Amino acid sequence: MSDVEAFAIDDDFDPLADLDLDGGERDDAEADYLPPIPDADKSVVPPPVELSPAERIEKLLSGMPGQQFRLLRAVELCAEPRTLEEAAAALDEAHPSPTSVYSSVQVIQLLERAGALERLEDEGAGDAPAEGEDARATEAIGESADADVAPSAAGGGEALAEGEESDDNFISVTPAPPCRYRATQAGLDAVEAYVNEDRIVQKIVEEKRYLPVFQRVLEMAAREGGCPTKELDAAVDDDPLCAEPRRFCGFFRGKLEGTGAIEWRGTWAITDLGRSVLASGLFDAASSAEDAADPSLLGAAASSDAASSSVAAPSSSVR
Repeated sequence: MSDVEAFAIDDDFDPLADLDLDGGERDDAEADYLPPIPDADKSVVPPPVELSPAERIEKLLSGMPGQQFRLLRAVELCAEPRTLEEAAAALDEAHPSPTSVYSSVQVIQLLERAGALERLEDEGAGDAPAEGEDARATEAIGESADADVAPSAAGGGEALAEGEESDDNFISVTPAPPCRYRATQAGLDAVEAYVNEDRIVQKIVEEKRYLPVFQRVLEMAAREGGCPTKELDAAVDDDPLCAEPRRFCGFFRGKLEGTGAIEWRGTWAITDLGRSVLASGLFDAASSAEDAADPSLLGAAASSDAASSSVAAPSSSVR
């Protein structure tokens, strides 16, 4: 037998003959059968939980601890309605954060999404765009708008009559209606809850023994131009009060920053709230109470009284 005869191809062979597919037809029960999915009940996606504005604001503030008071400052600035440009410029001036990854415009947008700000559409905005809105809208679209300019806009076509449609495809640029942003009641409630002296005082007096340290940090941050981190660390870390239990300046700095008493502006600077607490007499009253409760000072005072009485006795006998 030759090699050609050994490898001859059988044209009558049908590889699908034994499968009985019958042109792709099968029983309905077999066609609708699906294998069971393990733990199918656990793979069901629950419906989204709707949070209230207060809950969304709280979630935003807790998720951005370093930006809390910047966010709250933006809400304060929008107590009266402001445009996006006005609000962003005011926030940059009142709370500059050049190193933040969030621009002032993004901060306002985050607050709107959380429900701390609301957008007010100006009435009659569709009649005429505000000055400068045309340019901003065109820049937002980009250069792609230049490729599809209508012939009439380029001066090469005739003006269309009212109600008449053009056969040419072109992009019609409609400027976004001007709007203003205003603080909601939920946003103002968050400002009232976070921005107050009571939170700072409560955090400071949790451990009264450290009152002199808190006072020192506030006074150094109140200097013109603020105070660098290294200088604060040098003034606090070696204090005997911080020896046992061991405390470092970051512990006190964190409490003051978290309550809005100081903030980072290239150096540590005191805020208006911090100045109010520093001038409130909190530290003076604590120092007086501490002196009065010190037994050594009481003993010294008693010795002083005894000495003065012994000196006064002879003079009275002389008279």
